Amino acid sequence: LDPEADSRKCRNMDPSAKPTILALDAAGNACSAALWVREAVVEHRWEAMARGHAEALVPMAEEVVGLAGFGDVDLVAVSIGPGAYTGLRIAISVARGLALALDIPVMGINSLEVHLHQARNQKITGAIAVLLETKRTDFYVQAFGADDVPFDEPAVMDADAVAELLSRYRVCTAVGDAVARFAAEVECEANLALNPQDAGASVVATLAATK
Repeated sequence: LDPEADSRKCRNMDPSAKPTILALDAAGNACSAALWVREAVVEHRWEAMARGHAEALVPMAEEVVGLAGFGDVDLVAVSIGPGAYTGLRIAISVARGLALALDIPVMGINSLEVHLHQARNQKITGAIAVLLETKRTDFYVQAFGADDVPFDEPAVMDADAVAELLSRYRVCTAVGDAVARFAAEVECEANLALNPQDAGASVVATLAATK
């Protein structure tokens, strides 16, 4: 996912331009594609699924670009995890294949950042911890302050360690696709709000346009 290595076009890209971005996400329990044109997401497809991402993702991408096809796309953005390995592999492979065929760059977007941005879009304030599935007994976790600056590096922790982290940083809300499992395994503090959520490619597109 190195634009400098993947595409010649990236060397001539104008940061002030208003790009057309195809965004893909298959990092969790859903599969989605979105198209950003100039200043907003204009098409979005999303479907919850535990498996079947490989069959669903390319048709979704074709639907969001519509009759115009892939020729107008300037950038492919894709969530790069942490998340489920199979879904990540599928989405990154599709993104890289399209980018190489179209000679356009790829931008990777961190899935923890996607969930944080999605939570802020829902007007959730204060310190937030993102908890994502590892498909094992532990969790991917990262906590962010009210200013969205991370308290620490992303980590893999068991439920007890996550609970200690939430207490240490006085996290107000836990979000992500592993929140329900976490709440079932430990007794959460009374002032902790729980917000289970799945990511979507529209947020990936928005973050890519901003970057």
